[in-house]
Amino acid sequence: MRKKYAKTISCLLAALLLTGCQATPSSVKNKAKDYTNSKDVTVDKEEFVSVDHLLDNMDSLLKASYQNMILADTIHIEQPQSVSVLQLEIQKNLATPENVKKMSRTILGTNKYDHLIKNFKKQCHFDYDIYGINYNSKKDPEIQIDASGFYVILPNPKLFGAYGIRAIYHADFGQPLGYCTLNEKKVLLDTQCQYVNNWCDKKADVIETMYDDFRVKTIYKCKSDGIEYLAYDICKYYKGIPFDDISYSTDQENTTDTISYFSNILNITTLDQPKIEGMRNNNFCFKIKSEKTHNDKLISLKRALNLAETQMSGAHKSEIIDIDIKYLICETAQTTYTDTGKEKIICSYEARPVWSFIMDNKEHQTKNVQWSRKFINIDMITGKVEYHESDNWDD
Repeated sequence: MRKKYAKTISCLLAALLLTGCQATPSSVKNKAKDYTNSKDVTVDKEEFVSVDHLLDNMDSLLKASYQNMILADTIHIEQPQSVSVLQLEIQKNLATPENVKKMSRTILGTNKYDHLIKNFKKQCHFDYDIYGINYNSKKDPEIQIDASGFYVILPNPKLFGAYGIRAIYHADFGQPLGYCTLNEKKVLLDTQCQYVNNWCDKKADVIETMYDDFRVKTIYKCKSDGIEYLAYDICKYYKGIPFDDISYSTDQENTTDTISYFSNILNITTLDQPKIEGMRNNNFCFKIKSEKTHNDKLISLKRALNLAETQMSGAHKSEIIDIDIKYLICETAQTTYTDTGKEKIICSYEARPVWSFIMDNKEHQTKNVQWSRKFINIDMITGKVEYHESDNWDD
């Protein structure tokens, strides 16, 4: 079980007391001139733009100088086909023997395990259906799918997700990934990544049919049970926009509702040879309940850059290593009560389009957690700006 990484903050009180009554050195005063307090950044009054003009003047905007932030040359922004607000719901009737058979034939390439399919509901003390084969197997192929749409297919049960992380590679930066060594074998990461992308084009929608593309975003070199392997975060795309690959929590005040934000990605693993050794989704299987298109009135890149800068600290320049257009899923859990007083929780899911300005979370980088990030999200329709940090977990 992974434990949440606990962040610690130390306060240098003695240092503050020693320096509090001293004059500010001229060198510090001169350095401070290079930065601007975020509240003093002039907010651009540019009107909204259509989807076709979101990235107007992108090259010059990404090369420009900004008062409170530095834009890295790793930034790679994709033009979306269309932008909407999506009301989502969890697919029904997912946990069935038929879907287990479908996954077995797609991932394992065989139907020889079909006779082993059973419902593990009672065995696992669940109050919902969970169909599969070889539940919690340590050596044989394993498949599970439950009523919420969480599923996992493991030809190699030892390779389950990104654990024991040793290195991180950013496939979405659009730059060559180079080589790494897996179990004393030299592996070209670009070849492995291309294999996974090609495989996803043909087979990743075996259960999740809502998406029009699946593409590798981040690759982790991992080690578990003495085996080195690659774990891939696969973004799911809808009309040219990926869903968020970051999970984070927020504190909500003055409300009885619980609001959370979570990643909606696919996880795949491979060894040193191009072959799928495991696949799972991260949360639920969704389908679109309703869609409202907003292609005529959107926040452009130019305005998003200006809004992001207003959130930056005036003490130093923040380095933005990536800027994404993506769908952010908000889950609202509303607690109600029946006439008999029984608690009832109703969940609703909405995906909103955001500009996301990504910063490395240098204070929280260990070899045992997934890529830790700080980020500023800007709603592409309302212009609402929020600053957050990703939730990360230990092995």
